[in-house]
Amino acid sequence: MLSLKAGEKTKTLKNEFVDVTLNELVAAYKFVSNQDGEVKRYLLSDVDAIIDKDKFFEFKIGWINLFSDFTIDELRLVPLGANEFDGGSIEWLYNHCILFLNQPESYLELKDFDHKGKIYKLIEPLKTIGGAKMLFGKGSFRQFMLGSQLTTMVADQKNERGIESLKQLFAMLYTDGNDSSEDIVKRANVFGEVNALYGWSAFFFFAQLVEKYKDYFHLSTIANPPLKVRTILAKQQLRQSLLKTTFGKLLLSKLPKQEFLILEM
Repeated sequence: MLSLKAGEKTKTLKNEFVDVTLNELVAAYKFVSNQDGEVKRYLLSDVDAIIDKDKFFEFKIGWINLFSDFTIDELRLVPLGANEFDGGSIEWLYNHCILFLNQPESYLELKDFDHKGKIYKLIEPLKTIGGAKMLFGKGSFRQFMLGSQLTTMVADQKNERGIESLKQLFAMLYTDGNDSSEDIVKRANVFGEVNALYGWSAFFFFAQLVEKYKDYFHLSTIANPPLKVRTILAKQQLRQSLLKTTFGKLLLSKLPKQEFLILEM
């Protein structure tokens, strides 16, 4: 977060995904959705498009307002392009918060996280190959929902529904130990206040796991699996064997954790 001097006032501008919550992104994408067709086409276009300068100026003013403590009236007094105060110009301010129009360029391997003193961890079935195979193999309603959320989120980028889907996916993937439907709904509301980097990292980390599991399950069925696949399979089989005896469980507790073996692929 940037701290800026505007005359005698100190202003702040959010410029990193850890500075904003998922709920703030919902409000921002709703703001995009409410723009007229010309502005939306310009924002969503992958190629250079022509945009009315006055319309786009109004959008920039509103966008900066969402991620700062500048009022709309204060922003209208900021120079358009010249760096005439410590906070820069409208262009300078907009360029420092434009990143929130897209997904982050990097993410965390979010295996667990702390939010307001409570630890949330990735659901158990996704931690080991055996658990993931059981989860995906059953084709359960939970799996269907996860896939649906992913599809919706990718399709609805820059739409508040996409972030709402992200919150729901987030709540299904990470648990505090309570996993009833009611608990998942409550978590989705709570996770709206989690920083957006964690939210997007949950999506990217899950997507990475799914792709690795998909490759693993495919490669493990061929005649001569690659060495990495055979190694991971052997470790997984050893773990399953050790879990069958009290001594094995004790031995496992002394060894490094074998969760997320799939990340070694």
